[in-house]
Amino acid sequence: MIKKISIALFVVVLLSCQSKATKDEIAKLKQETKDQQILIDSLKNFNQGLIGFQDYFKNERETYYLDKDKLLFLLEGTSWFFLNNRKLVQYFFDDFNLKEYDVYRGIENSSVLYPASHDVLDIFDSESSFVVHMVSKIDRSPESLEKLCTPELKEMAYSLLRKNNLYKASGAYAAVKGLLLSYEDIKDDKDFLATIYKIAEKANDVYYYEESNGDFLNAISEKTTDEIRAVLSDENYTTYYENTRSTVDSRLINTYCFWARRSKENNMAFTYSLLKELHENVAHEMVLDDENLALDESNS
Repeated sequence: MIKKISIALFVVVLLSCQSKATKDEIAKLKQETKDQQILIDSLKNFNQGLIGFQDYFKNERETYYLDKDKLLFLLEGTSWFFLNNRKLVQYFFDDFNLKEYDVYRGIENSSVLYPASHDVLDIFDSESSFVVHMVSKIDRSPESLEKLCTPELKEMAYSLLRKNNLYKASGAYAAVKGLLLSYEDIKDDKDFLATIYKIAEKANDVYYYEESNGDFLNAISEKTTDEIRAVLSDENYTTYYENTRSTVDSRLINTYCFWARRSKENNMAFTYSLLKELHENVAHEMVLDDENLALDESNS
């Protein structure tokens, strides 16, 4: 009798264990099913979102990019495709607004050099966005720039700068002369130019911007001459004193940053010759370089 009871208890315990294991397995399967359903629902929502984006871009393609009114600037008689870059030169002058702002503020405010995000993303949104796109595609090699800067375009730029003494009044005279005077001392100093470029890259970080000003001034201190500082002084820089935001130090920094970027693009010598030609044609003033000094000495 006791044996039968023991067997019965053993069977009950065994069934109880199996029942618990079965319940745990069922619970686990239910949770997995629930998790799978959550994943399926998420994928459905994601796919629905993709369908929405697809419909949006399809609509944009059909109703926005092919909107003739937005492309009229390409079809006019004075279009970019008709004037062989003359329109681009005029656009730059209008964009810098040198009749109202000094040259460095004009550059700072430029929608071409510092475009809004929509001008970068949508090249057919407006004329300005198309200009931004064109400028971004310019090959910066000396060979390409030489082809771009035709005698006709140069003369057009000279003429625009001569009007109403714009070259001197806007500070372009001082800025260009400062660049020409600084060139000879740094043109072969690759380490210096690389240092300035590195600081300029870091200065794009808002957390480093204030600190970078001191780093710039320390780096350029040995290169800056009294003559360059005098050319870029407040007295000589511009007549637009009420609108300028620059200082002597900021103009000096801009001068050496300009050459550091040209060195990075490998077009430093070409840019110098272009600026020298511009200065001589507009200001009718020669800035002596090493080559001119050698000629003067040989003729004396």
